[in-house]
Amino acid sequence: MSRTVEYMNDRLILHLSGLTSAAALKRQVDIPFKSIKKVSIEDFKLSMFQFRVGTSVADIREGRFLIGNRWCFISYENHKDVVVLELEGHEFGKVVFQIDHPEEIKERIMEQTVKS
Repeated sequence: MSRTVEYMNDRLILHLSGLTSAAALKRQVDIPFKSIKKVSIEDFKLSMFQFRVGTSVADIREGRFLIGNRWCFISYENHKDVVVLELEGHEFGKVVFQIDHPEEIKERIMEQTVKS
């Protein structure tokens, strides 16, 4: 998969590679654990007409999307079962991404946020 999560002591880094990073206009997103207020697995369908800086074709959403009055970072090819991080005090209000084994990723992030 073109997305991986790296766990550091105080933050996680969402790495994007290949065409995914080109479409999103970004190679990585750093997220301090203290900024994560909620972690969930959701069906996160977003209109292809949403204001964005990035790519929106068919069910593919890659890049920054304006939702309400906050910029959110979204990276998926399929809107079902994506990891949704709700953030506070971060440049993005949410970070939404598709990844293999989303439940495992969710649990690991939740464990790390408790430690922080």
